[in-house]
Amino acid sequence: MKSNMVTLLTWSSENHDPEVIKNVLKDLKKAKHIVNKVYYLYQSFQKNKLEKIKQEYPCLEPICIELDKPTDHKKIYDEIRNNVLPIVVKEQNLFINISPGTPAMHAVWLILYAAGEFPSGTRLISSQWNPKTKETFCDDVDFPITTYLSKLRDYEKENPKEAFYKPENAKSEARKNALEKIRVYARVQGVPLLLLGERGIGKSSVVESHIAAIKEKRVVTVACGTLDSTLAESAMFGHKKGSFTGAISDKTGYLEEANGKILFLDEIQDLPKNVQRKLLRTLQDKDHRYRILGDTKEAKANIELVCASNLTEKELRQKLDPDFYDRISFYKVALPPLRECREDVFDDWKEVWKTVRLDSCPIEAPMDDLLKNFLTTSDLPGNFRSLQTIAYQFIAWQDKKTTNEILHNISFNNNPITDCFNIEDFAEFQNLSWQEATKHFQHKFAEYSCNKCETQGIAAQKLGCTTKTLQNALKEIKK
Repeated sequence: MKSNMVTLLTWSSENHDPEVIKNVLKDLKKAKHIVNKVYYLYQSFQKNKLEKIKQEYPCLEPICIELDKPTDHKKIYDEIRNNVLPIVVKEQNLFINISPGTPAMHAVWLILYAAGEFPSGTRLISSQWNPKTKETFCDDVDFPITTYLSKLRDYEKENPKEAFYKPENAKSEARKNALEKIRVYARVQGVPLLLLGERGIGKSSVVESHIAAIKEKRVVTVACGTLDSTLAESAMFGHKKGSFTGAISDKTGYLEEANGKILFLDEIQDLPKNVQRKLLRTLQDKDHRYRILGDTKEAKANIELVCASNLTEKELRQKLDPDFYDRISFYKVALPPLRECREDVFDDWKEVWKTVRLDSCPIEAPMDDLLKNFLTTSDLPGNFRSLQTIAYQFIAWQDKKTTNEILHNISFNNNPITDCFNIEDFAEFQNLSWQEATKHFQHKFAEYSCNKCETQGIAAQKLGCTTKTLQNALKEIKK
């Protein structure tokens, strides 16, 4: 067996080092692994002992971790995640010896490993003392637990140029609530899920990452807006040769392609009505039976349906067949726009920068007071695409223009009242008295807010009023 260069990560052993580290290195060498680097976690009170060990093993790279309580799981977890993971994240052959340290330290290694936080291919090992042979030995720790978070970490590694929501990083209540709904709803098998949200908010990414990870299934994506209305039925259900003019061969439909997978219908409002009604019958059937065009037999589709739209709930209801809408909207999740998640926008900016930056660009995302103010006040109408626009401008003009000059040329709508005022929008109020117009406006604003937020309670909370106030405003206006 050829030698493999590896990196070792381990806690110091207060009572048994340098023997433990010495024996682990020796056992790894027996297994044809050459350790070229040891990340050695220690506490400041162990410094004197550390100096002696480092003299004997120059490959040691000490990392000081201060812990008031070595049994505090949360503190250990935070310290490792914040101060150790950024250091080891690019190690290609990482071995972690989980034996040294307290039981809480052991548990944290397992939790982080199960969550997929370590580099791909990381191995856990356990060093143990054999009292009979008076020798130590190293065994691989078999811990094949797959979790929602580990699936997301795998997705992140496979798609390094894509920014997506990380549930553990969400700070705003709006985003936390949306991601929690997705986590809960996606676990229910066989019930469609409807995602609503503005353009650029990342609906497709949520399906490909979060929902696919939870359901542990691949995704077949259909952009309904690209379907030819005359051929949409064939595209969805497939057809047999000769079933219509131009059907020169058999064609597999999306339902068959998505069998055993997730069928993601993006821009669902663009799906032709005849396909909606035919698909409705398939969804209502417990076996999801359907008929391929030109076939005499019925086929079955074991699919998990997810639909998405950038329309509001009210607009989507008006566009879709009523029965079809009811069938796909048992579970609805509205992804909030970035302007409603200001607490998250700086992390989002860092993620976007990481995905679009060139090798010639700084690793750290640009940030100064001007950009900070822009990110916290701009409407960011394209959401993540708006952040990408900003990033690409900084890439193009780095070292050539100031932040102020770059932002000045970005035409986001930061003042919708002055920039978008249109007198025609107020034509319906012109013949009303002040009292009538105010009542009419309150009615429309309350209606809009309740449609935007999923419940009257949420709308009232966002508007800073009571639910009763909204209900009064929603009462039918007498003509």
